[in-house]
Amino acid sequence: MKTLKVLGHLLTYPTADQIAALPEFVEILQQEKWLPESTLHKLDILMSYMTKQDLLDLQEEFVALFDRTPSLCLHLFEHVHGDSRDRGQALVDLSGLYKDAGLLINTEEMPDYLPLFLEYLSVIDMQDAAENLGEIADVLGVLAGRLKNRESHYYVVFAALIDAASHLPDAKAVATALAKEAGDSSSFDQLDDAWEEQNAFDNSLQTTGQELDGSCSPPADIISQINISTDIPTVNREV
Repeated sequence: MKTLKVLGHLLTYPTADQIAALPEFVEILQQEKWLPESTLHKLDILMSYMTKQDLLDLQEEFVALFDRTPSLCLHLFEHVHGDSRDRGQALVDLSGLYKDAGLLINTEEMPDYLPLFLEYLSVIDMQDAAENLGEIADVLGVLAGRLKNRESHYYVVFAALIDAASHLPDAKAVATALAKEAGDSSSFDQLDDAWEEQNAFDNSLQTTGQELDGSCSPPADIISQINISTDIPTVNREV
């Protein structure tokens, strides 16, 4: 399903090529109609907003959200394992699944970068893709909530992913995580402290992945073993 690939592209660093492709994205979403009409309308609003903004302003907004705010990080395992050894093995396993599917990573991003994961899901069976999204529903729910707290148009992309998932996030777990970290912007000093705290203790809940921000349970099996043969290139983020 190209719908997931489109949603992944909307979460990549804005470029002139991305903006030029937005009308095609709208057409794909409307043709596949995997998502509810209400969600498609909200995505139209996001893409209209992106079209009207100055590209440099869009890029600055993206960096402020996803690169400078640890709680909005687009690397899935960062929210599950932190910098623990478990994350390293999970990344290796994920790379293997991409390779089995005929996908070769041609970007410097880690395998758990959400747009890469969505590109993988876009080439497997639709039901399996929905199940895999369901496994990370809590992470998606927390990110959606934090972006909504920031009044960011990007929150609708995560809402769309939840719509496509096999089940909804755990509302109580998401609320607890948002109470602890609402997604507010951080000063540079706070940013440094946040990254240092993530791996201060190897056996902390934050780094062992036992809980998401002290609350949400991590996905037990972030993606299922599916072997397919395809030659679709991966997302290549331009900085």
